[in-house]
Amino acid sequence: MPHRSVPASVVQKRSPRAIVFAHFDPHGGFDPHVVEALRRYRPHADRLVVVSVSAVRLPAALRGLVDTFVPRANVGYDFGSWQAGLATLCPADFDEILCVNDSVYGPLFDLAPALSDPRTAGADLWGMVLSEQSTRRRGGRCPHIQSWFFGMRRRLLDSPVYSDFWNGIVPLPDKEEIVDRYELGLSVACRQAGLKIAGIYDARTAGPMRLGDLWPHLSLSDPRRSWRLWKKGRRTPHNPSELAWLRLLEAGVPFVKVGLFRINHYGLDLSDVTAALGRRHPDALPLIRGHLARCG
Repeated sequence: MPHRSVPASVVQKRSPRAIVFAHFDPHGGFDPHVVEALRRYRPHADRLVVVSVSAVRLPAALRGLVDTFVPRANVGYDFGSWQAGLATLCPADFDEILCVNDSVYGPLFDLAPALSDPRTAGADLWGMVLSEQSTRRRGGRCPHIQSWFFGMRRRLLDSPVYSDFWNGIVPLPDKEEIVDRYELGLSVACRQAGLKIAGIYDARTAGPMRLGDLWPHLSLSDPRRSWRLWKKGRRTPHNPSELAWLRLLEAGVPFVKVGLFRINHYGLDLSDVTAALGRRHPDALPLIRGHLARCG
């Protein structure tokens, strides 16, 4: 049967998207896992902006990949970097702007399904993870999009919430205050304005961690760590990105947090984490091990 070309008028063009990447490195360079992440982001961005508080120039590997590079002083954490990156863009030029950072390894697999996931399709502010974990200042539960990856769509970009929020970002010395005012604050402001938030992994509907989730990490040979994990793991709300890392992958979130390996707040068995990642995404392990060996 002869091939029939599709008329240009019916080919669906992807909505324009910008990605702003916040970068920090203790040694001032771009780790191979960051270079690989930017390579994987590039096909999904009409404009790719990198803002660094560590490097003064892009490495050769990124010079043809990144559209805009913004070096800045190391103040204000990632929200200060996103503010600087967003200032180089005209929001009206895009239907979606993603703000991401290098506190995760990945994308470990194709990002495209997550970008068009029906679970977040109708959201104005969306992200990989919707958490209920709050801060001591707020107390209780506070549904919010975790800030290591979030997307702002047309209704939000056109809303006063967007300009008011980003114009109001100022450097703060206390990290918990930044989480409270900015990470949680953005989601709260959107909800109060009638805008919709959603996450690919939604802690509100995911349910508590089960014995089967924690069992691989429990060990009689390490009772203190296991007991701590059991207590923290059964408690809600928790941080899904670190405790429920495998659930996130299975839900279609193509990332794992660097803090899972560097801090391991919940006391998971990292040998089991590494083995599971090796079975699923073996090409990621050399990048993860190399970064951890260099940065600790």
